[in-house]
Amino acid sequence: MTTINLNSTVFREKVYGCWLGKNCGGTLGAPLEKMWGEAEMFDVWWYPQLQEGGIPNDDLEMQLIWLKALEEVGPHLRATDLARYWLDHIGYNWDEYGLSKTNLRLGLLPPVSGFYNNWFKDYMGSPIRTEIWACVAPGVPSIAARLAYEDALCDHAGGEGVFGSLFNAAVESAAFVIEDREQLLEIGLSYIPPWSQTARAITTARTAHAEGVDWKEARERVLQAVPSQIAQYAPLNLGFQVLGWLYGEDFGDAICKAVNCGYDTDCTGATLGSILGILAGQRNLPEKWTAPLGEAIATNESWGGIRYASDGPHPVPANLAELTERVCVMAQRVLSAHGRLQDGACVQVDSDPEQLKADEKIRELWEASPLRLDYQEGTIPVIVDYRDTPVCVPGEDKTLLTIVTNPHPDPIRVNCELYTPDGWQARTGQREVTLAPYTSTEISWTLPVPPARSVENTNTLYLALQAQGYAAQPAVPLVLIGARKYRYAGPYTGEDQSTQDLLDQVFEPETLRGPIFSQEGRAGLWNECAAFDNALPFGNILAHGGAFYVQGYLWSPVPSQVWMGTATTCPAKLWVNGECLAEASGYRPLRPQYAGQEETGCFARAQLLEGWNEVLLKFARTTTDPAFEGHFLLSTADDLHHGLPQIRWTRLPWDE
Repeated sequence: MTTINLNSTVFREKVYGCWLGKNCGGTLGAPLEKMWGEAEMFDVWWYPQLQEGGIPNDDLEMQLIWLKALEEVGPHLRATDLARYWLDHIGYNWDEYGLSKTNLRLGLLPPVSGFYNNWFKDYMGSPIRTEIWACVAPGVPSIAARLAYEDALCDHAGGEGVFGSLFNAAVESAAFVIEDREQLLEIGLSYIPPWSQTARAITTARTAHAEGVDWKEARERVLQAVPSQIAQYAPLNLGFQVLGWLYGEDFGDAICKAVNCGYDTDCTGATLGSILGILAGQRNLPEKWTAPLGEAIATNESWGGIRYASDGPHPVPANLAELTERVCVMAQRVLSAHGRLQDGACVQVDSDPEQLKADEKIRELWEASPLRLDYQEGTIPVIVDYRDTPVCVPGEDKTLLTIVTNPHPDPIRVNCELYTPDGWQARTGQREVTLAPYTSTEISWTLPVPPARSVENTNTLYLALQAQGYAAQPAVPLVLIGARKYRYAGPYTGEDQSTQDLLDQVFEPETLRGPIFSQEGRAGLWNECAAFDNALPFGNILAHGGAFYVQGYLWSPVPSQVWMGTATTCPAKLWVNGECLAEASGYRPLRPQYAGQEETGCFARAQLLEGWNEVLLKFARTTTDPAFEGHFLLSTADDLHHGLPQIRWTRLPWDE
């Protein structure tokens, strides 16, 4: 065992070194980050760009908000607590950030918010923000990893991003008491499933180093082990982060080698910098790298990257010294709340690396369902299980599973009643169950989903529980997302036509033969279908090539200028209310994010009318072209690109 004195200079210097090292690595890598991975490496051995306080970076900024959450909510904060801070204080909508925040606005809570309709759950958004959890649980990686897990559920549930968070938090926490690099890597790997892509990338880097190959060859091996065209793919970047650590001859050489591997350069540099900063402490970090950055913390609050951070209660720290002091205070609160604090400010922790490895409780997290919500408040705890999806399709049955538990020493009779929105009904909407002490029972609910005219984007049901002989408890919300409704026509083909010919040729769905908002408005043979998320479910239809049309209608409560389009692997066109706004002729890798640009798909600024608006998409491919995949995305037209869940997608005009 070893003792960490949370009031000691040594501990404070390690915490300070963590943030200072993170700022160094993030500032080094930030100017080099790109959307797409590249085969070519960088050759950078000094800051490409310098400014006081370093370059603002979401890696660090968001953790300032998490510190605020810890101070305001307390040491036992959960993912549902952090969800509020996402909506109040995080303006970023890049990739998984924007998609998960839209889920929260639709009413979905973590972990469902991080899993549903989230193409980016295997990416880097959560592994980059683990230092706060390590620093408030120094030497106790099981606590740090659990806090990091709650964080990651908000926007990466069910994905490799969660595993990256567990690994980083465990390594960073253990680094307060373990100095041996290989022991730290073994501890970190124990916190992630050996079958994960993250473990594969890290193990590949370690094997290459053990075999004596140079660091550039090691990079190629990691690329081959976990390939990705997207620069922010988490397993790949965790591999590069470890590679820099293994091959680095000193602090600067390590962060440079990690960054020179490319891909998510600010994140690999920043996380490795923080690990090395914990190990070295503030005073032992090289002044060459730290002095140019000063002590200030640069943020993007001025343009909305983070919001309401420097005003209101608990404004975020303005410099690294204040950040360090407040984190040290929270470390005492967290470890005290977990029963680990002794003599006021001391914590005894294991110095045996084997004792710091993950236990069964951590391993259980690997298989946890991202479609289950756990409501522990009240007399009767409830779990809501969406089973396969939180989406409901008009005219079809939707089944939900609830699990109720009696945590009391006496049997309890519980009346369960499911309240549905207007126009809905539940079969057997009321149940009565008797629960033996300390037992649980499953209750399945079958909901006949009404016609589309009664289905909204968000449909909230409430499960009311009344335990006889006990106080009333709040009803549990069950949010169902209405499926997106489309019509499709085609495919239309012609002999020996190129993709561009197919895109240019005017087929009958481009011809109006009646009012644009009527069922007969467009020529052609149309079929209706439902989509469960942003993805367009037409891959099989376009498998043999041709031109293909998708029509949908958006209902806007007010006139709105929006940014919309399709992120797709093939050439496409976009019309809004009969006007062609965008055309993309080339083939591209898929990246279905709100801020889509020409290199990621077919997007345009559009003016939506109050009420109904028609969206028409055209896709074209030949049998020799890449397989079709497409997503339809809609966001605000400003630089932040917020999702727009208030614009209805669940019906066609004639459904009403």
